[in-house]
Amino acid sequence: MSVLPDVALERLDGPPVSIADLFAGERVVLVFVHGDCPTSLLALRRLAAAGDSAARLVCVAEEDVVGAARLARRAGVDFTTLAAPAPYELSRTLGIETVPTAVLLGADERIVGWDADAYERLLGVELPGEPRLKPGCGARSIEGEPAGGLDELEDMFERGWTDGLPVVPPTPERVAAMLGGRDPDRSLGRVPPAHGEATLERVASCAVLAGCRPAYFPVVVAAVEAALEPAFNPHGLAVTTQPAGVVAVVNGPARERLGLNGGIGALGPGNRANATIGRALRLVLTLTGGAAPGALDRSTLGSPLKVGVCFAENEEASPWQPLHVEHGFDADASTVTLVAADAPLSISEHRSRTPEELAATLGWAAAATWSPFWWPMDDTSLYVVCPEHSALFAAAGWSKERLREAIYEAVVRPARELQRGETTPTVWASGPDELIHKWTDPEKIQFVVAGGEAGRFSAVFGPCDGMGTRPITKEISWST
Repeated sequence: MSVLPDVALERLDGPPVSIADLFAGERVVLVFVHGDCPTSLLALRRLAAAGDSAARLVCVAEEDVVGAARLARRAGVDFTTLAAPAPYELSRTLGIETVPTAVLLGADERIVGWDADAYERLLGVELPGEPRLKPGCGARSIEGEPAGGLDELEDMFERGWTDGLPVVPPTPERVAAMLGGRDPDRSLGRVPPAHGEATLERVASCAVLAGCRPAYFPVVVAAVEAALEPAFNPHGLAVTTQPAGVVAVVNGPARERLGLNGGIGALGPGNRANATIGRALRLVLTLTGGAAPGALDRSTLGSPLKVGVCFAENEEASPWQPLHVEHGFDADASTVTLVAADAPLSISEHRSRTPEELAATLGWAAAATWSPFWWPMDDTSLYVVCPEHSALFAAAGWSKERLREAIYEAVVRPARELQRGETTPTVWASGPDELIHKWTDPEKIQFVVAGGEAGRFSAVFGPCDGMGTRPITKEISWST
């Protein structure tokens, strides 16, 4: 191109200028971008980090001055940035159809999209890192091209940054807001099985992806800390063929502070805190730990728990000590407890009138969890007891301990009925009439109260058996 276009543009660091006047005689590369294109942002960030080049870089943003400044700030650009808003005269003159496009002024040479090798040849610099190639987005100068370019949500899918559902793009501004002043480089540890490092910045990025509000972040951090405890066995949970997942139960003042649901529909959709906190934990395990389905996650069937389950205990409706107090924390502490589990089984019981009858119903509902003949189980079953059921036990003066013992004693079978299929060495070593309990120990039976006031439906999360995992409770820290 021998004749430079006589187009005046706003310059972020000075008065309006024309391309011809400002860059006459220099080797200049114009990089056309706009703020709705993820590839534009990628290109600017990589170029901004490249150092001195053989040509002068100039960012030409198809934005007004405010939009151009915002884009330059997000990308960390320290070279000249020009605002080239509608009607995009310079873009039309140079035939820009895609962003990013790099144009070497005075020569018939351009780079369309992100091509690291081509930029290295043009600029004489090294541009390490991935990706090396990435297609661009439609330029705003194209007739009929809607403002917005490539959909950021679709870009997140292309990057593999999702659990199959749409996510919120983790822009620097959103991640910074999620961190709330915390040290982004602080590490919570390595996440099995791929052992990526769970820095607070990465955890915050997953919380943004999941749709969390910044207020939820302390709960997400505590949940990640709990998940990385060796006693929780995060490696085993990540790679097993079992359909196992993680249940997160929140106790204490955090429930009301964050609006977590422990009432009607506590295990279902409709509450942002419940849905996004559990999802953020799963995204950390999947994206940082590499436990993606079909990759390192080898679960045969999978489970909804692998999207995320988080709910609050309905402490106000419970006649018993809440879960975190049982685990040694003060009643006014805010905690999150993680339990490795199978998907929940709903238990309908509307006719029992005595605690013994109801305890037997709850107990026998869990009899086939994990495997019908695998008795005894040596891992935790988590019961979610609805308020109507817990009220019946309370009216009879039953404590959690008494209920636990009643279930344990009720659910027994003679060994001869279990000596088939997938069973245990204990069963084969027992006499045919010897009674076998479903659990090795009553303490393997845990209870929380949740759900609405009406309806006699409780549930049990079956155990993740054979993993040697145990529930982990962590206190939520609100400070930075």
